[in-house]
Amino acid sequence: MRLAGQLFLAFLVLVACDTAGRLISWWLGLPVPGTVIGILFLLGGLVAIRRVPEAVGRVADFLLAHLNFLYIPAGVGVMSYAALFAEDLWPILVALFASTFLAMLAAGYAFMAVARLTGNRERGE
Repeated sequence: MRLAGQLFLAFLVLVACDTAGRLISWWLGLPVPGTVIGILFLLGGLVAIRRVPEAVGRVADFLLAHLNFLYIPAGVGVMSYAALFAEDLWPILVALFASTFLAMLAAGYAFMAVARLTGNRERGE
């Protein structure tokens, strides 16, 4: 089989795993996103065959290398709601910075607690 055909089939495998996960999540009403279930299907298949087929690896590497293009629709969505964001800019900024600060604070305290529990007092205190 030619390389283009192999890459196309590998892409179909990735899409099939994603679609199967989404359908199962929707049918069963699971609180887990279907994409996560699809990734678990893919992981299970790769563990079952005990290797990553070359074509699947190449398609995955290509998608990861060009991941920034997949964020363009989200950027377009933000731009289409620019007027709404402009109205509520200050509450959005306050919430953004406050939540970032609180997350960093929680992470710092969690690190210090783990450092104390593991006996690494050089960095924990």
